[in-house]
Amino acid sequence: MRIRYFAAAAQAAGTTEERIDLLQLPGATLGTVLEHLATNAPAAAPVPDGPLLRRTTSLATVLGRCSFLVNGVSEQDKDRVLRPGDELDVLPPFAGG
Repeated sequence: MRIRYFAAAAQAAGTTEERIDLLQLPGATLGTVLEHLATNAPAAAPVPDGPLLRRTTSLATVLGRCSFLVNGVSEQDKDRVLRPGDELDVLPPFAGG
């Protein structure tokens, strides 16, 4: 399964894209995949912010605020069963106008 991260989710994940093998998560649902991502994400490195270092938000925290697309369609049901060929987009809240 292909997972694409955007904006703050990419920063927290430390990547814009990754693949996971759903065969190792039998009966995988959106909820179990998100839990897997949150528990297996390494802590992000601090980000330089002038003379200080700023810690980034953890992926688990960001995932709690995100919206999700499965194969390009909005999905909120954490019980949705996912298949190996699916694509998951992780979209944090966007601001601006």
